Amino acid sequence: MNRHISVGEKMGTLPSAAYHCSPWLHRPRATRSGLSPIFPRLTTVLCLALLGAVAVSAASIGPLPQGKVPPGKTLMVIQPHHDDHTWQYGFGGLIAKMTAAGYKGIYVRVSNDEKDGGMQNGWGANDKSNYEDAIAATKNLGIGEVISLNWRNDHMSSIPHVELRDQLILLVRKHRPDVVMSYHPWGNYDRNPDHRKVAWAVGSAVWLAGFANVRPDHEKLGLKPHQVPFKYYSQRSDYGRGYHPNIFIELTEEDVARKALSYRLHKIRVSAGAGRHTRELLDARGLKIPELEGLSDEQASERLQEMLMYWTSSQSGQDNGVRYAEVFYFMDEWHGVPGLESYIQQNAVER
Repeated sequence: MNRHISVGEKMGTLPSAAYHCSPWLHRPRATRSGLSPIFPRLTTVLCLALLGAVAVSAASIGPLPQGKVPPGKTLMVIQPHHDDHTWQYGFGGLIAKMTAAGYKGIYVRVSNDEKDGGMQNGWGANDKSNYEDAIAATKNLGIGEVISLNWRNDHMSSIPHVELRDQLILLVRKHRPDVVMSYHPWGNYDRNPDHRKVAWAVGSAVWLAGFANVRPDHEKLGLKPHQVPFKYYSQRSDYGRGYHPNIFIELTEEDVARKALSYRLHKIRVSAGAGRHTRELLDARGLKIPELEGLSDEQASERLQEMLMYWTSSQSGQDNGVRYAEVFYFMDEWHGVPGLESYIQQNAVER
Protein backbone atom coordinates (compact mmCIF):
# COMPACT_ATOMS: atom_id res chain seq x y z
CA MET A 1 0.00 0.00 0.00
CA ASN A 2 1.29 3.47 -0.87
CA ARG A 3 2.42 5.48 2.13
CA HIS A 4 2.10 9.29 2.23
CA ILE A 5 5.58 10.84 2.03
CA SER A 6 5.96 14.05 3.98
CA VAL A 7 7.61 17.09 2.51
CA GLY A 8 10.45 16.72 5.02
CA GLU A 9 11.09 13.14 3.92
CA LYS A 10 10.93 14.13 0.27
CA MET A 11 13.41 16.96 0.75
CA GLY A 12 15.65 14.70 2.75
CA THR A 13 16.44 12.77 -0.43
CA LEU A 14 17.68 15.92 -2.20
CA PRO A 15 20.80 18.09 -1.78
CA SER A 16 20.74 20.73 0.95
CA ALA A 17 19.79 23.47 -1.52
CA ALA A 18 16.37 21.83 -1.75
CA TYR A 19 15.44 23.09 1.70
CA HIS A 20 14.46 26.50 0.32
CA CYS A 21 10.77 25.67 0.65
CA SER A 22 11.05 24.78 4.32
CA PRO A 23 10.62 28.27 5.87
CA TRP A 24 7.55 28.79 3.71
CA LEU A 25 6.00 25.43 4.59
CA HIS A 26 6.42 26.06 8.31
CA ARG A 27 5.58 29.75 8.26
CA PRO A 28 2.64 30.72 10.51
CA ARG A 29 -0.47 32.22 9.00
CA ALA A 30 -0.10 35.95 8.53
CA THR A 31 -2.44 38.13 10.53
CA ARG A 32 -1.58 41.66 9.47
CA SER A 33 -4.02 43.51 7.26
CA GLY A 34 -3.44 43.52 3.52
CA LEU A 35 -1.65 40.16 3.53
CA SER A 36 -3.48 37.01 2.50
CA PRO A 37 -3.15 33.89 4.70
CA ILE A 38 -0.42 31.44 3.86
CA PHE A 39 -1.38 28.04 2.51
CA PRO A 40 0.96 25.21 3.51
CA ARG A 41 -0.68 22.54 1.34
CA LEU A 42 -0.65 24.84 -1.66
CA THR A 43 3.06 25.46 -1.27
CA THR A 44 3.71 21.77 -0.66
CA VAL A 45 2.38 20.96 -4.12
CA LEU A 46 4.22 23.80 -5.83
CA CYS A 47 7.46 23.45 -3.90
CA LEU A 48 7.78 19.77 -4.76
CA ALA A 49 7.55 20.70 -8.42
CA LEU A 50 10.29 23.31 -8.00
CA LEU A 51 12.72 21.50 -5.73
CA GLY A 52 14.67 19.77 -8.48
CA ALA A 53 15.50 23.04 -10.21
CA VAL A 54 16.38 24.69 -6.93
CA ALA A 55 18.82 21.95 -5.97
CA VAL A 56 20.75 22.51 -9.21
CA SER A 57 20.66 26.30 -9.51
CA ALA A 58 20.77 27.59 -5.95
CA ALA A 59 23.61 25.49 -4.58
CA SER A 60 26.19 27.62 -6.38
CA ILE A 61 24.81 31.01 -5.30
CA GLY A 62 25.48 31.48 -1.59
CA PRO A 63 26.63 32.35 0.89
CA LEU A 64 27.38 35.91 -0.17
CA PRO A 65 28.64 38.95 1.75
CA GLN A 66 25.81 40.82 3.46
CA GLY A 67 25.00 44.27 2.13
CA LYS A 68 23.39 47.15 3.97
CA VAL A 69 21.59 50.37 3.07
CA PRO A 70 24.32 52.77 1.90
CA PRO A 71 24.54 56.43 2.89
CA GLY A 72 22.54 58.77 0.68
CA LYS A 73 19.20 60.47 0.18
CA THR A 74 17.93 59.78 -3.38
CA LEU A 75 17.04 56.44 -4.96
CA MET A 76 16.21 56.06 -8.67
CA VAL A 77 14.71 52.78 -9.91
CA ILE A 78 14.82 52.53 -13.71
CA GLN A 79 12.80 49.67 -15.21
CA PRO A 80 11.07 48.88 -18.50
CA HIS A 81 7.60 48.13 -17.12
CA HIS A 82 5.10 49.20 -14.50
CA ASP A 83 5.61 46.16 -12.24
CA ASP A 84 9.34 45.44 -12.56
CA HIS A 85 10.23 47.27 -9.35
CA THR A 86 8.60 44.62 -7.16
CA TRP A 87 9.12 41.26 -8.84
CA GLN A 88 10.05 38.23 -6.78
CA TYR A 89 13.74 38.22 -7.77
CA GLY A 90 14.63 41.51 -6.16
CA PHE A 91 14.16 45.27 -5.64
CA GLY A 92 10.88 45.53 -3.68
CA GLY A 93 12.31 44.57 -0.30
CA LEU A 94 15.43 46.72 -0.66
CA ILE A 95 13.36 49.67 -1.90
CA ALA A 96 11.18 49.41 1.20
CA LYS A 97 14.27 49.32 3.44
CA MET A 98 15.82 52.36 1.74
CA THR A 99 12.72 54.55 1.87
CA ALA A 100 12.22 53.56 5.52
CA ALA A 101 15.79 54.76 6.11
CA GLY A 102 14.92 58.18 4.67
CA TYR A 103 15.63 57.85 0.96
CA LYS A 104 13.49 59.81 -1.51
CA GLY A 105 12.40 57.38 -4.23
CA ILE A 106 11.86 58.02 -7.96
CA TYR A 107 10.56 55.32 -10.31
CA VAL A 108 11.28 55.60 -14.04
CA ARG A 109 8.93 53.46 -16.15
CA VAL A 110 10.45 53.36 -19.63
CA SER A 111 7.63 51.73 -21.63
CA ASN A 112 3.95 52.65 -21.86
CA ASP A 113 2.87 49.06 -20.97
CA GLU A 114 0.19 49.15 -23.64
CA LYS A 115 0.32 45.38 -24.18
CA ASP A 116 0.17 44.35 -20.53
CA GLY A 117 -3.52 43.59 -20.14
CA GLY A 118 -4.64 42.09 -23.45
CA MET A 119 -7.04 43.73 -25.87
CA GLN A 120 -10.27 43.71 -23.85
CA ASN A 121 -10.18 47.48 -23.29
CA GLY A 122 -7.51 48.44 -25.82
CA TRP A 123 -3.91 49.56 -25.56
CA GLY A 124 -4.70 53.08 -24.41
CA ALA A 125 -6.70 51.82 -21.43
CA ASN A 126 -3.87 49.42 -20.54
CA ASP A 127 -1.37 52.27 -20.49
CA LYS A 128 -3.56 54.40 -18.23
CA SER A 129 -4.44 51.55 -15.86
CA ASN A 130 -0.86 50.33 -15.53
CA TYR A 131 0.42 53.85 -14.88
CA GLU A 132 -2.13 54.32 -12.09
CA ASP A 133 -1.24 50.92 -10.61
CA ALA A 134 2.47 51.81 -10.76
CA ILE A 135 1.78 54.93 -8.69
CA ALA A 136 -0.15 52.94 -6.06
CA ALA A 137 2.37 50.09 -5.91
CA THR A 138 5.46 52.28 -5.66
CA LYS A 139 3.75 54.46 -3.05
CA ASN A 140 3.28 51.32 -0.93
CA LEU A 141 7.08 50.92 -1.04
CA GLY A 142 7.67 54.57 -0.13
CA ILE A 143 8.41 55.96 -3.61
CA GLY A 144 6.85 59.36 -4.18
CA GLU A 145 7.30 59.99 -7.93
CA VAL A 146 6.73 57.97 -11.11
CA ILE A 147 8.20 59.18 -14.41
CA SER A 148 6.98 57.48 -17.61
CA LEU A 149 9.10 57.80 -20.75
CA ASN A 150 6.31 56.11 -22.75
CA TRP A 151 8.35 54.20 -25.29
CA ARG A 152 6.13 51.57 -26.91
CA ASN A 153 5.84 48.28 -25.08
CA ASP A 154 7.62 45.44 -26.97
CA HIS A 155 8.91 47.89 -29.58
CA MET A 156 11.95 49.09 -27.65
CA SER A 157 14.38 47.04 -29.73
CA SER A 158 13.88 49.65 -32.45
CA ILE A 159 14.87 52.59 -30.21
CA PRO A 160 18.35 53.93 -31.01
CA HIS A 161 20.45 53.02 -27.99
CA VAL A 162 22.01 56.48 -27.80
CA GLU A 163 18.57 58.14 -27.61
CA LEU A 164 17.32 56.12 -24.65
CA ARG A 165 20.73 56.34 -22.98
CA ASP A 166 20.75 60.15 -23.30
CA GLN A 167 17.28 60.43 -21.79
CA LEU A 168 18.52 58.50 -18.77
CA ILE A 169 21.70 60.60 -18.53
CA LEU A 170 19.51 63.70 -18.36
CA LEU A 171 17.36 62.20 -15.59
CA VAL A 172 20.43 61.11 -13.61
CA ARG A 173 21.92 64.60 -13.85
CA LYS A 174 18.62 66.25 -12.94
CA HIS A 175 17.79 64.11 -9.89
CA ARG A 176 21.39 63.22 -8.90
CA PRO A 177 20.58 59.84 -7.27
CA ASP A 178 22.91 58.20 -4.78
CA VAL A 179 21.49 54.79 -5.72
CA VAL A 180 20.27 53.39 -9.05
CA MET A 181 18.52 50.02 -9.42
CA SER A 182 17.74 48.18 -12.64
CA TYR A 183 17.98 44.85 -14.36
CA HIS A 184 21.56 43.70 -14.84
CA PRO A 185 23.10 45.44 -17.88
CA TRP A 186 25.51 42.54 -18.39
CA GLY A 187 23.31 39.64 -17.29
CA ASN A 188 22.99 36.58 -19.49
CA TYR A 189 20.03 35.59 -21.61
CA ASP A 190 17.11 37.64 -20.33
CA ARG A 191 14.39 36.55 -22.73
CA ASN A 192 12.47 39.83 -22.52
CA PRO A 193 13.78 42.27 -25.17
CA ASP A 194 12.55 45.33 -23.23
CA HIS A 195 14.51 44.17 -20.18
CA ARG A 196 17.69 43.80 -22.22
CA LYS A 197 17.26 47.16 -23.95
CA VAL A 198 16.63 49.18 -20.80
CA ALA A 199 19.28 47.41 -18.70
CA TRP A 200 22.00 48.08 -21.27
CA ALA A 201 20.95 51.74 -21.54
CA VAL A 202 21.02 52.11 -17.73
CA GLY A 203 24.51 50.62 -17.50
CA SER A 204 25.76 53.05 -20.13
CA ALA A 205 23.93 56.08 -18.70
CA VAL A 206 25.09 55.78 -15.08
CA TRP A 207 28.68 55.50 -16.31
CA LEU A 208 28.61 58.34 -18.85
CA ALA A 209 26.54 60.76 -16.75
CA GLY A 210 29.67 61.59 -14.77
CA PHE A 211 31.69 62.86 -17.73
CA ALA A 212 31.47 66.56 -18.66
CA ASN A 213 32.29 65.87 -22.32
CA VAL A 214 29.17 63.66 -22.69
CA ARG A 215 26.15 65.79 -23.67
CA PRO A 216 27.81 69.09 -22.71
CA ASP A 217 24.61 70.83 -23.87
CA HIS A 218 23.04 69.78 -20.55
CA GLU A 219 25.14 72.52 -18.97
CA LYS A 220 22.79 75.07 -20.57
CA LEU A 221 19.97 73.56 -18.50
CA GLY A 222 22.02 73.89 -15.34
CA LEU A 223 22.62 70.13 -15.22
CA LYS A 224 26.13 69.18 -14.17
CA PRO A 225 27.78 65.76 -14.49
CA HIS A 226 26.88 63.28 -11.76
CA GLN A 227 28.54 59.97 -10.97
CA VAL A 228 26.13 57.53 -9.29
CA PRO A 229 28.05 55.97 -6.38
CA PHE A 230 25.89 52.87 -5.75
CA LYS A 231 24.26 50.53 -8.27
CA TYR A 232 22.10 47.45 -7.56
CA TYR A 233 21.42 45.09 -10.46
CA SER A 234 19.26 41.97 -10.49
CA GLN A 235 18.10 39.37 -13.00
CA ARG A 236 16.15 36.15 -13.06
CA SER A 237 18.27 33.16 -12.12
CA ASP A 238 15.91 30.39 -13.21
CA TYR A 239 16.64 30.28 -16.95
CA GLY A 240 19.60 30.71 -19.24
CA ARG A 241 22.84 31.24 -17.37
CA GLY A 242 21.30 33.68 -14.95
CA TYR A 243 23.82 36.01 -13.36
CA HIS A 244 26.22 36.08 -10.45
CA PRO A 245 25.09 38.26 -7.52
CA ASN A 246 27.77 39.44 -5.13
CA ILE A 247 25.76 40.54 -2.05
CA PHE A 248 22.57 39.68 -0.21
CA ILE A 249 20.22 42.03 1.62
CA GLU A 250 18.39 40.52 4.60
CA LEU A 251 14.63 41.15 4.56
CA THR A 252 12.18 41.16 7.43
CA GLU A 253 8.71 39.63 7.29
CA GLU A 254 7.32 43.14 6.87
CA ASP A 255 9.65 43.84 3.91
CA VAL A 256 8.42 40.73 2.08
CA ALA A 257 4.80 41.56 2.93
CA ARG A 258 5.13 45.06 1.43
CA LYS A 259 6.80 43.59 -1.62
CA ALA A 260 4.00 41.05 -2.13
CA LEU A 261 1.29 43.67 -1.64
CA SER A 262 2.93 46.01 -4.17
CA TYR A 263 2.90 43.23 -6.74
CA ARG A 264 -0.80 42.58 -6.14
CA LEU A 265 -1.57 46.27 -6.60
CA HIS A 266 -0.80 45.82 -10.31
CA LYS A 267 -4.35 44.68 -11.08
CA ILE A 268 -3.80 43.76 -14.73
CA ARG A 269 -0.61 41.86 -13.97
CA VAL A 270 -2.29 39.77 -11.28
CA SER A 271 -5.17 38.91 -13.56
CA ALA A 272 -7.87 36.27 -13.56
CA GLY A 273 -6.26 34.71 -16.63
CA ALA A 274 -3.18 33.55 -14.72
CA GLY A 275 -5.27 31.69 -12.13
CA ARG A 276 -7.49 30.19 -14.80
CA HIS A 277 -4.49 29.01 -16.84
CA THR A 278 -2.93 27.33 -13.79
CA ARG A 279 -6.16 25.48 -13.06
CA GLU A 280 -6.45 24.36 -16.68
CA LEU A 281 -2.91 22.94 -16.58
CA LEU A 282 -3.65 21.13 -13.32
CA ASP A 283 -6.95 19.81 -14.64
CA ALA A 284 -5.25 18.44 -17.77
CA ARG A 285 -2.97 16.43 -15.45
CA GLY A 286 -5.87 15.25 -13.29
CA LEU A 287 -4.70 17.41 -10.36
CA LYS A 288 -6.12 20.12 -8.17
CA ILE A 289 -4.93 22.35 -5.34
CA PRO A 290 -7.53 22.19 -2.56
CA GLU A 291 -6.69 25.69 -1.26
CA LEU A 292 -7.70 27.18 -4.61
CA GLU A 293 -11.10 25.49 -4.64
CA GLY A 294 -13.96 27.95 -4.23
CA LEU A 295 -11.79 30.95 -5.15
CA SER A 296 -12.24 33.12 -8.20
CA ASP A 297 -9.52 32.92 -10.83
CA GLU A 298 -8.27 36.35 -9.75
CA GLN A 299 -8.08 35.30 -6.08
CA ALA A 300 -6.20 32.17 -7.12
CA SER A 301 -3.70 34.33 -9.04
CA GLU A 302 -3.11 36.50 -5.97
CA ARG A 303 -2.45 33.51 -3.72
CA LEU A 304 -0.10 31.86 -6.19
CA GLN A 305 1.85 35.08 -6.66
CA GLU A 306 2.14 35.67 -2.92
CA MET A 307 3.52 32.18 -2.54
CA LEU A 308 6.16 32.86 -5.19
CA MET A 309 7.20 36.11 -3.48
CA TYR A 310 7.75 34.34 -0.17
CA TRP A 311 9.29 31.26 -1.77
CA THR A 312 11.89 33.22 -3.74
CA SER A 313 12.74 35.44 -0.77
CA SER A 314 13.13 32.39 1.49
CA GLN A 315 15.25 30.63 -1.14
CA SER A 316 17.69 33.55 -1.24
CA GLY A 317 17.57 33.73 2.55
CA GLN A 318 18.40 30.06 3.05
CA ASP A 319 21.33 30.36 0.62
CA ASN A 320 22.74 33.06 2.89
CA GLY A 321 21.86 31.89 6.39
CA VAL A 322 18.86 34.14 7.06
CA ARG A 323 15.11 33.72 6.76
CA TYR A 324 14.43 36.09 3.83
CA ALA A 325 16.75 37.93 1.45
CA GLU A 326 17.19 39.53 -1.94
CA VAL A 327 20.43 39.15 -3.90
CA PHE A 328 22.05 41.72 -6.18
CA TYR A 329 25.09 42.48 -8.25
CA PHE A 330 26.30 45.56 -6.35
CA MET A 331 28.73 48.17 -7.64
CA ASP A 332 30.02 50.83 -5.26
CA GLU A 333 31.94 54.04 -5.96
CA TRP A 334 35.27 52.16 -6.14
CA HIS A 335 34.08 49.48 -8.54
CA GLY A 336 35.57 51.12 -11.63
CA VAL A 337 39.10 50.82 -10.19
CA PRO A 338 39.42 47.16 -9.10
CA GLY A 339 42.91 47.51 -7.62
CA LEU A 340 41.88 50.50 -5.52
CA GLU A 341 38.67 48.78 -4.45
CA SER A 342 40.55 45.71 -3.25
CA TYR A 343 43.14 47.83 -1.42
CA ILE A 344 40.42 49.88 0.35
CA GLN A 345 38.55 46.74 1.40
CA GLN A 346 41.70 45.30 2.95
CA ASN A 347 43.27 48.40 4.46
CA ALA A 348 40.79 51.23 5.04
CA VAL A 349 39.55 51.81 8.59
CA GLU A 350 36.88 54.06 10.06
CA ARG A 351 37.95 57.50 11.27
